[in-house]
Amino acid sequence: MIGSLSDRFTDDGKKQDRLTREVVRALLRRLDDIKKGKDISKPEYDEPIFLATVAQMQKNVLVYRFRPSGTINDLVVMYAGVAKTECQKASTKSWSDDLNRYLPLFANIVKLTVVDDCPSSASPDLIDRLHGYMGLGRPSRQPSVQSTTPSTSLAYGSVESFENFTMVKTVRQLFQVDPVDLRKKLRELQPICTQAAFMRDLKKCLHNIHTNHPFPCNTSDFTDRQSYDAWQKRETNQLSGLVKTLTLMDPSLATAPASEEDPHRSSNGFTFIPDNPRGYFERMMNMCMDFDTQVIPSSERAKTSVLSQQSDELLRECFRTWRLTSSFRAVLYLQLIKDRYDRGIFGFDDITEGLHKLDRAIKETEVHAWTMADRTNLIWAYEGLERTFMRQLADGLREYWRMSPLLIEDSVKLVDRIYEDPAYLSGHPDPSAQYQEMEVIVEGAAVTRWRLIQEGSNSPGADDLANLFSMADKLTKELVSLVTKKFKKPIKGVLSVPGVVMTIQMPYFALEIENWAYLPETRSAPIEAVFELYHKLCTLKRLYDQHGPQEKAQLFKVESWFSSHVRRWLQTTDNSTPEWVDNAIRQDHFVATNSTTLHSSSIVDLFSLFHQAVDFVQNLQWPNQYQWCRFMTALSRVIAVALTQYTYALEDRITQDIYPHLHDRATEGDHSFLDRAKLQLIGNRSSLRLDTLPEDFTPQMCVKINNIEAARSRLDRLYQTMDVDEIAEYFRENGAPTADKEEKKNYLYSIRVVRAENLVAKDSNGLSDPYVVLEINDKQVARTRTVYETLNPRWDQTFDLWLDNKTIDVSVIVFDEDLLTAHDECGAAFFRLSPKFFDDYQTHDIVLDLQPQGRLLLRVSMEGEKDDIQFWYGKTFRTLKRAENDAAGLIVDKMGRYIRQCLSRKVIDRLLGRAQSFFSFGSRQAKHVELTLADYEDAIAPLLDFLERNLKLLNDNLSESNMQLVVLKIWREILIALESIVLPPLSEQLSDMKPLDEYEFDVVNKWLELLKVFFNGGEDGDAVPLDKLENAQYYTLLAINVAYDMETHQLMQTYHKALQQQVEIKQRGGRKADRSKSIYQSKNTMRKRRDAAAAGKRLPNPPSSNGSLRPTSTANAKAAAIDLPTADVILRILRMRSGKEVREFLRTEFDKRNNPGPPPPPPHTVAKAVALEDPSPAPSGLPSHVPPLPPMPATSPLPRGVPPPPTHSLPPGVPQLPPMPSLPAGSSTAYIFEPGLPPPPPPPHHV
Repeated sequence: MIGSLSDRFTDDGKKQDRLTREVVRALLRRLDDIKKGKDISKPEYDEPIFLATVAQMQKNVLVYRFRPSGTINDLVVMYAGVAKTECQKASTKSWSDDLNRYLPLFANIVKLTVVDDCPSSASPDLIDRLHGYMGLGRPSRQPSVQSTTPSTSLAYGSVESFENFTMVKTVRQLFQVDPVDLRKKLRELQPICTQAAFMRDLKKCLHNIHTNHPFPCNTSDFTDRQSYDAWQKRETNQLSGLVKTLTLMDPSLATAPASEEDPHRSSNGFTFIPDNPRGYFERMMNMCMDFDTQVIPSSERAKTSVLSQQSDELLRECFRTWRLTSSFRAVLYLQLIKDRYDRGIFGFDDITEGLHKLDRAIKETEVHAWTMADRTNLIWAYEGLERTFMRQLADGLREYWRMSPLLIEDSVKLVDRIYEDPAYLSGHPDPSAQYQEMEVIVEGAAVTRWRLIQEGSNSPGADDLANLFSMADKLTKELVSLVTKKFKKPIKGVLSVPGVVMTIQMPYFALEIENWAYLPETRSAPIEAVFELYHKLCTLKRLYDQHGPQEKAQLFKVESWFSSHVRRWLQTTDNSTPEWVDNAIRQDHFVATNSTTLHSSSIVDLFSLFHQAVDFVQNLQWPNQYQWCRFMTALSRVIAVALTQYTYALEDRITQDIYPHLHDRATEGDHSFLDRAKLQLIGNRSSLRLDTLPEDFTPQMCVKINNIEAARSRLDRLYQTMDVDEIAEYFRENGAPTADKEEKKNYLYSIRVVRAENLVAKDSNGLSDPYVVLEINDKQVARTRTVYETLNPRWDQTFDLWLDNKTIDVSVIVFDEDLLTAHDECGAAFFRLSPKFFDDYQTHDIVLDLQPQGRLLLRVSMEGEKDDIQFWYGKTFRTLKRAENDAAGLIVDKMGRYIRQCLSRKVIDRLLGRAQSFFSFGSRQAKHVELTLADYEDAIAPLLDFLERNLKLLNDNLSESNMQLVVLKIWREILIALESIVLPPLSEQLSDMKPLDEYEFDVVNKWLELLKVFFNGGEDGDAVPLDKLENAQYYTLLAINVAYDMETHQLMQTYHKALQQQVEIKQRGGRKADRSKSIYQSKNTMRKRRDAAAAGKRLPNPPSSNGSLRPTSTANAKAAAIDLPTADVILRILRMRSGKEVREFLRTEFDKRNNPGPPPPPPHTVAKAVALEDPSPAPSGLPSHVPPLPPMPATSPLPRGVPPPPTHSLPPGVPQLPPMPSLPAGSSTAYIFEPGLPPPPPPPHHV
């Protein structure tokens, strides 16, 4: 009863009895433990009726889990109703007795919940009400007492009833008292421990407080008067309340003397309070902890305490009755737990629970208001905890690689809790300094750990590279674990364990790498294994950079360790590229990969390898920017060489597809005399028959051409991927790479004789058999094969010349081969070779104007290379674009021969019925034959069928851009063929060709319009646009009729006007080229057009009825452009006239052309790739980022007999880059050196 009374006055707070979420959740946990049988501390907890009340109450309390309302007192009232209902259901006669037993039990559960789990809600009024429900005279706690007389106040009750009291049992177990001795002791204490004695103790405490007695406390125990006054007020209120309650219960106690002599009192004058209450309480708590740890099962202990419920209740009664402070109890509780933690009895959770109780005591009373003794004990407890956990942390850091992250977190968290307390900081201003002292421990542990890693990685049977792999893997795994799991942040922001470990271990590992890097066998180590080690090293370097010490040392010298291996990889890749190309082509069937792409698999395979190589270099993440740019430049050279090889291989296959028998034809030296005589006399007349059609093109040839275009497109994307512009800009800003090389003495020039056009006709059939000779210092150094019966030959032969650094003049002469007489000269010119003209190492197209007429296309390059990434890309782009144009030219050349056969005067004669048999005599009769449009069309039906069949195949298989290029070239070839019907070739000699009459002109006119409609797409006009078909050459053909029938004198005067007009047209420039649809996107094919003609439908844009080639009235806007023909056309018309005057005029004009006066001839320009095929400007097809070619050296016509100009010395600064590999096999080579100097072998291939 005395303890129960003191329970009611332990706190004087004014907190309201409000139901909170914390109370609801804690109560639900306790009810659940009772329901599941986890809590069996009371015998009633096993009774079915009580368990039924608990289950029903648990359901009711769940309603308040998220939205609590009402008061805690309402819970007891609610339980009373639930218990009454459940007890009545049980139909027991004593249900009211059960209710009286269960209600105090539930009130006790609520009290424990509030006090232990939610102390912030434990107001004194609430505890008093709960005690009221529990009852003051419970048999389980203390037998009822009753006073007989006010003077004696003797207690009634048997000793046996006291023995059953819970606290008495707990004391007997703690002190191991024999039951007999316990009963004897109880008999002794029964007359002493009375309510009157308790009243005297309370009054004694009040007297001591008012008289400033040392017990319980006085002013000297506190640091300031304010703290003492607060304690005094709180203590006085509690004691006065107890006295008042005891007086109300037993009024006779009010008259009891306060200082009655009692021989059984202690020396301090108290009955219930010992002489040294703090010492006895410490002894009692120690005994309770030991007993609960050794004897009491963990299930019977309190959920949030190391003490059992019985021990906790006993200690509460003692510290309240002995008037001890809550701060003393909390600090003592923490100290005793810490002592047992050091001995390994308790765990970290118990320490946390002790700190939680300490925080509760601090929350009740601030530390500055504690007694000085309690504050001192608190500092001692903190220092003890700090020593314990700092020692524990140091022990863990000695084996940091095995240390648990939870241990680190717990230790640091607890120490941080101590350092955050102002009471501790007042005497320890810099507590974090201890962490800095631990750095030495970590350093020693890092050295020890490195030795273990080194011993575990050095396998006796493995090589050095394998040992480094193992070492790098172990280091990486361990460091990643340190920075991501164990030590995510520096301890207290002071000690970075990963940083200290890396500071010690990384120099050792870097030394291992450096020792390996300079071993002789490292140079031949497997390249894949080397770069695997490189990536492992980069991972360690990133860890070191991110988590290493603040002042980092330059440990990882990857530039010096691995740069040689990168160059070795580049050299290996360069050596493998020919095999890449060969394999890609060998496995390719040249079929489109799918319906949306027109290229084949080889280009995909090849660029996949390129991208893999680029990704490899980029994934290195090389730390040295300058070296990385050099690597990318070297890789661009590898790609350029591979694509050049691929392009040459495709060109050879395209040539074989177009001219399958060209490679089987023997060279000129292999022809027998009889074979050459036959060719000279009758030529290739078997090929002139109209019923002999050239072979059709194949889809595989188109795919190969598309592959070249796809390579150009993919190369442009690769250009962006490799950041070519950024690399070039970096070199410009930081200085271009230079290399000290020995000056070259000789240079390899590659001269390719491509083709010529509009040569002089030297044979009686109006054609020539041309071949080209190159001469230096009047000595022949190269000669092409002979191409028979053509004025527009194509040779495509390459010659290599080794020359020194002087400027050399090369003479180019085109001869007409004759078997029985001397070879006639068709034309001549010269050009210059010098390193200063070709030091960009690009391929230059040189167009030479031959004298007296014609043009010759040469491609000249000086083999070498620049250490410039844009150089390699530019060179490759030009190679690919040139290959596209050459392929288109080959297609047109093959079709052009058949076009000229079908569009000839023989076909016109056959159409007009003028064809002469072998036995006919006399001139042709200019008789008129009425012809229909179908007759005109049938005359060239083989050509139309050939065009329709092959153009459809080309359209279906070529890309749009390639198709547009080919179609425009074919159209130009048709215009040239029609022009050759009307005019003879350009020459200074009179021609045997007769002018066409009116009917023959009409045939040419009809053919021109029919073919224009055919290419335009028929009635729909949705193929090639008219502005593309009606080009400059088209209007030149139309303009012939203006001067065709002029008088000779008028024609000569018109010639001079045409010269002047031609100069003005040059000033204006050509038209822009734009895109157009392919022919066979048109709905109107040739066969449909034939059906329309048969049905009598009128074709669009019909020719004029008078047979003239002049434009109709619907084209008046274009008529001004064709008023006059060109000067060359007039000269060709004059060739068909007769007379001495004409002969002299032609000779004079050609002399002016062959011997032009001052000013000197301008330097020749670098021609576009289509210069000889299309005089109108056309896009180069090169990306905008490819740098333009520099200007070329000057050239001028070189008539026979005129010596070349003197040579000049080589200017300083000749580039000294290694030469390129030789061109593909099959090209003839000539070496020109100084006398006595033997020709050296070709230089090796360099990266």
